[in-house]
Amino acid sequence: MTSQAAPGIFVRQATGLVREAGTWSTLIYNINFVSIGLMMLFVIQLEPAFYPGGNMLGSYVLALLIVLPTSLVFAMLAAAMPRSGGDYVYVSRILGPRLGMTSSWINTVWWFIYGGVPSAFLARYGLGPLCRSVGLISGNGALIDAGNWFVTPEGTVITGAILIAALVTVFSLGLHGYFRIQNALFVIAMVGLGIVALVLLTGSGATFQENFDRFWGPVTGQASTYQAIVDGSTAAGFTEAPSDLYWTLIPITWIYLELVFNQSSAYIGGEVKQASRIQLWSMPIAAIVSVAIAVVLTALFQSTIGTQFLGAAGFDYGATLGITTPPTFSELAAYLSGNVLVALLLGVGFVFWSYTWLPGQILNASRNLLAYGIDGVMPAKLGAVSERHHTPIVALVVVGLASAAALVVYAYNPDFTTLVGIVAFIVSFVIVSIAAIAFPFRRRELFEASPVNWRWAGIPVISIVGALSLGACLVAEWAYLNDPLSGVNILDGFGLKPFTGEDGAPTKDIVRFLIAAGTVVSGLVIYEIARWYRARQGIRLEAAYREIPVE
Repeated sequence: MTSQAAPGIFVRQATGLVREAGTWSTLIYNINFVSIGLMMLFVIQLEPAFYPGGNMLGSYVLALLIVLPTSLVFAMLAAAMPRSGGDYVYVSRILGPRLGMTSSWINTVWWFIYGGVPSAFLARYGLGPLCRSVGLISGNGALIDAGNWFVTPEGTVITGAILIAALVTVFSLGLHGYFRIQNALFVIAMVGLGIVALVLLTGSGATFQENFDRFWGPVTGQASTYQAIVDGSTAAGFTEAPSDLYWTLIPITWIYLELVFNQSSAYIGGEVKQASRIQLWSMPIAAIVSVAIAVVLTALFQSTIGTQFLGAAGFDYGATLGITTPPTFSELAAYLSGNVLVALLLGVGFVFWSYTWLPGQILNASRNLLAYGIDGVMPAKLGAVSERHHTPIVALVVVGLASAAALVVYAYNPDFTTLVGIVAFIVSFVIVSIAAIAFPFRRRELFEASPVNWRWAGIPVISIVGALSLGACLVAEWAYLNDPLSGVNILDGFGLKPFTGEDGAPTKDIVRFLIAAGTVVSGLVIYEIARWYRARQGIRLEAAYREIPVE
């Protein structure tokens, strides 16, 4: 649908973007932002270790049920308003610019901050374990040393900075080239998961223990490193417990962290071909496929290596092995295989899962900045698109610099926990859910002309899905605030925990929560400042929000 805005409402009458993303590119883009590899890594490392009674397979299913309504909300809105900028466009055109900017800026600022996380993961979970496992199995000390260097703060920052610079460069040259690279690396990553499955199907727990002891014995000096991890973790407090619904629900936080971003293509909606059709199915399918693969592989790990060792290794957190994190699941599969070539293939495959949040974060945040620039909320330079490459180069550079700064903070500051920002993201999803409920009533003509003008028993389907999404978001928020590992654990069930510690100072969790809350209101502040500034120039900023942005 093209904009019917009168001349002068927008900075220009076309964004300059080109629809480069076809069916497979869009689906893979969404699966990549989920990152099946990272989702499994967190579940396998953390749930059996720190959530006694948690059922990993049950957590995947619960997370999928909670995520799907939000996925469908984004899919339907993206089909109705196929523009770049995601919820900024949907919410601002349905509920108004204040809530639109509030919702969108939450995503943008946390994508700036989270830019440091996956760029660090490339070294921490990708290259470090790759070099370490191949070095141990082959007896190559230089590779082991290289693996240890990658996981140091210096190695993490240098590696991550190179990755950020490379991605910004590739994106600046156009999405056509990026999608070709993305799709090729996705195949390699999926082949890696296929090899993991084959190794687990043909291996046994006894073989794993024998190989693990053989490779790690010279490093740890233990007669049985495997047993040392189990015994040490048990003595330190690791326990197993019967399945428990509460402890199966709480760790959905680690799955939701990845799975909810199956709707990533909403933010590049102006660059998706046949968006009204492709967006509708690619988002929920990305979530379903990702969970299905994760469930199968996690079940294989449980049956072959055993939940007890997985939990003990996660609880030990690399201490017995002298490393800074537990071994990744691909690393464990490499030891099970006992083969250098297999270890290399598994490690290379996981490298391409370790950072796959980052391309979406950079692209999506840059498209948000582009939308702000076009509407006049932020400087027009951010809305500038290269005539040659059809990309917002200034916006990309801004996101890249912000991501590099966040990388340094994340690498050197242990208080920067991985889950904190999701409590703010969920507020954005709540606002989008409300927009979906209101869409058929506040923008009736647009809804009726859209490809999602469906009704069930006379009620607009998008309103029903929006209500389900709203309820699901509240459940997810409750889980994060109750999760002892979230970094924002301020609830005990439905009651508040003390805000101060024994020393009278605010707890770290409440400080992090207040920081996240600050990002929620900051978008509204930005909008009000922009509205005041534009009014002084004789421009009514609100006028731009009467129409869908230019295509």
